[in-house]
Amino acid sequence: LNLIFLPGFSTMSQASAVSGRGVGMDVVKTNIQKLNGSIEIRSEPGKGSVFIISLPLTLAILPVLLVLLGEQPFALPLSMVREILPIDHSAMQEVGGKETLVVRGEILPVIALSRLLGWPQVQQPEYGVLMQTAERSFILAVDNFAGRDDAVIKALDDFRPRGVAGVTTLSNGQIVLILDMKELLADLASNAERDTRGSHVRALELFA
Repeated sequence: LNLIFLPGFSTMSQASAVSGRGVGMDVVKTNIQKLNGSIEIRSEPGKGSVFIISLPLTLAILPVLLVLLGEQPFALPLSMVREILPIDHSAMQEVGGKETLVVRGEILPVIALSRLLGWPQVQQPEYGVLMQTAERSFILAVDNFAGRDDAVIKALDDFRPRGVAGVTTLSNGQIVLILDMKELLADLASNAERDTRGSHVRALELFA
């Protein structure tokens, strides 16, 4: 279903004067993401499709959860947070090479924030943030929390690193990055796929 959002992808066999160039839905998704929102498709063959667009109540102020990686705080959109739970490392299981936890019968992958950011993991994360996007649910492993806040978003127009939706300033004057979880997860999946291809190539070289 998400193919419809790809630039240049069209469901029409021929382009007309007003449609068929694969631009419309790409522009829609890009602008929704700029507003820190999301769009989800639910479709049933023969019945129709529903497009669900979620946007912050205000575009200037975003409720966030402040999490800590070491002493460094980061802000997560509160709309994506389902709950906070302690991580019992003895209860973690490896499924398909990935660490998972069972939460009320649901098997959820555990992803360390340090891994998403490419930082070295200094200590075992003690807490998990059960997060939900339109595509998936997962547990984000963090060191600690610094509470919640209503962040005034400052956009990074000239230079925006991947995985950063914007910045905000706390009451003590500290500047905190607001993380774009969808971009970080997409980069993680892309890196995992690249590593898998690399391991296959190395294996073929060994047998060559």
